[in-house]
Amino acid sequence: MKQEAHSWIAIRAIALLADKGGNKNLVRLLGDHACEASVGAWIPDSTDAKSGGSATENHIFKMKPFRGKSPDRFVAEKNVLLKRLGPARAMSAYLADDNKLDPDWWAQAYKADPMKPGQHLPNRAMALSTMLKDLLLLGDESVDSLVGRGRIFDAYTVSDAQTRQEALAAYFFMLSHFIADSCMPCHGDARNLSAYGKGLHKQWEEHWSKAVAAEFAKDALINKGAAPSACIPGDEAMEKARGKDKKFGLDFDETTIPSLPKGRDVWLEMVDVCRASFALASIVAPPAKYGYGDTKARARFDAVLAGKPILKEMDRVIMHDAVLNTAMVWKNVWQALGKKPAKPK
Repeated sequence: MKQEAHSWIAIRAIALLADKGGNKNLVRLLGDHACEASVGAWIPDSTDAKSGGSATENHIFKMKPFRGKSPDRFVAEKNVLLKRLGPARAMSAYLADDNKLDPDWWAQAYKADPMKPGQHLPNRAMALSTMLKDLLLLGDESVDSLVGRGRIFDAYTVSDAQTRQEALAAYFFMLSHFIADSCMPCHGDARNLSAYGKGLHKQWEEHWSKAVAAEFAKDALINKGAAPSACIPGDEAMEKARGKDKKFGLDFDETTIPSLPKGRDVWLEMVDVCRASFALASIVAPPAKYGYGDTKARARFDAVLAGKPILKEMDRVIMHDAVLNTAMVWKNVWQALGKKPAKPK
């Protein structure tokens, strides 16, 4: 996704947390820095970040048929995947009603082969969410007042080593980038037609950026080098974000923000979201027509999506879940700080 869409998703996720209640201090932390989502949520795709290992392959988890040993490990039957995704996600309802992917498709083993071991989308999301819990524990006085755990690390850290709100917001927004990318069908599909320069991927992302418009471009939310006081206020940014719901046919009124189920972590959640996104890619560009091994196949945006009813449905499902998943993972990070640490054995 492009910068405007990433900014909108992050700010809309703050608004969703605010609207659903029970997340007052997390909303306060992120809302006070909402305009900075235009920077933080785009850092993983910025040119300068590439030297730090934030290469393009870290944003993907591309799946294809697996024909190696023990293929059963890589089969996710439809009913099992939908149960793990849960009813709150729009992808669940969409795939439950779908009949374009037949039982044979669901019975096939699919596996993602990261270009670099250890560097892929679920890993990045898991690493950032784990790191954020540590950084929140090491927060400065203003952060501790929001977390509500007291000044527990004052005896161990100097003030300059303590985490400031601005830094935490930036990392939360960076995390939103990887969560949002897990919902992008082309990021979960290993077929050549899903590569960024092959048409469908790039044009679909351009379509989303046009939908949220220049209001969520970096220069519209924050002036380069400006102090936070020069940014658009958080409440105003969140209201602008809510105002784009109609563009994607979104209705969050009945949406809940579930906690991650017991025994699940961010890594597993992102793997399953990527699998669901891969299913969406296979609906948009059916494998029977666009084969996995066909390097010349192109599913052009104007041929498979533009002007068709499926585009509206896909936009609604993908953007709903990009916002919801971001709010879910942020909430999971924040709730972990509210739990009492286990007593040593």
